[in-house]
Amino acid sequence: MDPIKYLFEKSVLNGRMSRWTLMLSEFDLKYVPLKAIKGKVVADFLADNPVEETDIIDTWSFPDEDIVRVEDDVWDLYFDEASDNMGCGIGVLIISPRGEHVPVSIKLDFAVTNNAAEYEACLLGLQSANKLGVMKLMVHGDSSLVINQVTGSWKIKSSSLAPYQAKIEELEKLFEEVRYVYLPREENQFADALSKLAALINIPNHMDSMPLCVERRTSPAYVNAVDDA
Repeated sequence: MDPIKYLFEKSVLNGRMSRWTLMLSEFDLKYVPLKAIKGKVVADFLADNPVEETDIIDTWSFPDEDIVRVEDDVWDLYFDEASDNMGCGIGVLIISPRGEHVPVSIKLDFAVTNNAAEYEACLLGLQSANKLGVMKLMVHGDSSLVINQVTGSWKIKSSSLAPYQAKIEELEKLFEEVRYVYLPREENQFADALSKLAALINIPNHMDSMPLCVERRTSPAYVNAVDDA
């Protein structure tokens, strides 16, 4: 109930409310209930009484209207494994949104199955991407077993692969978004080459790693020698 209406219309008041009514009686007050205001009335009032300002503030401008494209922040990850009589290796290729390539090769000096090696490569890729500060990642692999198991399409029946799945789920929490895509082996050549390189090479016992730099040359070496001469 409206308090002013209560004071003016209640017949018997006592104490503090009576004093309030007495104080208000010296003013010529009359209670009138509030009526709803139609939107058209407000619009007509604003149209009849425009506000004149010399400085017009443009509140509808777009400060970034010159930006035509927002850079995608999704990174791409390719992983693969390779094994032969020389050993087993895994390869990972991480590509930034700007096209920068980060290759990683690791030789596995322990007994491992092909499926477990694929999981090792996938884990290596997730760990490497996390160290680079990647938040959104698209994972590409040519192992249908790994891709379908990590996405939940297939159940993991092997007890030896279950710990890999648990580790992957733990690493996925470090990213904002992780998506998995299966691709044919012929489209995963770079990661396949990195894994084969790691499998074929023999790293001396006194070394933990061997750096490698692969460059592209478009002309024979003697051309550069002639130019230098």
